[in-house]
Amino acid sequence: MNRFSPRYGAGESFRPRLRVRSIAKGGSVVSFSVKGQYFEACSCEVSCPCIWLRPGTEDTCDVFFAWHITEGQKDGVDLAGLNAALAVHTPKQMTDGNWKVALYLDDKAEPSQAEALGAIFSGQAGGHLANVVPLIGEVAGVTSVPISFDASNGGRSVQVGDALTMRVEEIAGGDGVSPPVISNSFLGAITQPLRQAKSVELKYSDAWEFETTERNAFTTTEFAYEG
Repeated sequence: MNRFSPRYGAGESFRPRLRVRSIAKGGSVVSFSVKGQYFEACSCEVSCPCIWLRPGTEDTCDVFFAWHITEGQKDGVDLAGLNAALAVHTPKQMTDGNWKVALYLDDKAEPSQAEALGAIFSGQAGGHLANVVPLIGEVAGVTSVPISFDASNGGRSVQVGDALTMRVEEIAGGDGVSPPVISNSFLGAITQPLRQAKSVELKYSDAWEFETTERNAFTTTEFAYEG
């Protein structure tokens, strides 16, 4: 059942609510706007073909996303400094749907902030992430956990409770210095250009088990969502 309502916090249920849009920006009215640091890593052996609507390199696709908000709000609730992460298990062809997902929210968030984070990063609040909601077949959990996010030089890392350890490093492109940059792909969690990276450590143990290294990863200089 495609609902973001399983376990959340200490005995609390998670029920994101869509609210009337109320904040004007750039001539349009929006409910939320967030930006910050982002990276992802997956099971694909080479630069992920899934973003071009092609099958993954393995029998199934396991992909993990991490966000750190540097600036943003939803309905006036400040979200700066908070983190979120998402684990996704899909068929070899991601667009076939029936995704299994688990969402993790920063345990530093107050209840109003947690509700806002959950609504944004589940796609329930609209915006870019709402585009993938129809592909989800099962929500394995929405959980409040400690999340530590670090970005330095070309490296990114996140620790999501005991569930996820993810570390990636950008790789040098043809100039031997800066990473290859991919823009305007067909499928992705963000719309900003992606910088090619590789996983240094990727281990997940919660809704399912997964572990790999030296596989595809992407970073970006900044992500931005609004809706």
